[in-house]
Amino acid sequence: MNPKPTAVEESRSDIREHAQATISDLGSLAQEVSGGSELRDLLMRAAKQTASLDTSIRETQQSLATSQAAVVRLAAKTDNINEQWN
Repeated sequence: MNPKPTAVEESRSDIREHAQATISDLGSLAQEVSGGSELRDLLMRAAKQTASLDTSIRETQQSLATSQAAVVRLAAKTDNINEQWN
C-alpha cells in the first residue's frame, strides 16, 4: 500500500501538471499563430495556468514552512523527553 502523498508531493504534482499544460498550450500556439482570437485565447489560458502555478508554489512554500515548524517542535519535545529519562 502506498503512503498518502504529502502536501509538498501533491503540490509538486500540480506544478508538474500545470507546466505540462502550459508547454502543450505553447506548442498549440506555435501551430495556430495565424488565428488572432485563438492566439489570444491560448495566451489567456497560459496566463491563468501560470497564475495557478504561482499559487501552487506559494501553497507549497507555506506547507513546507508549517512542516518545518512542526519538526522543530517535535525535536524540542523529544529532547525534553530524553532529558527527563537521563
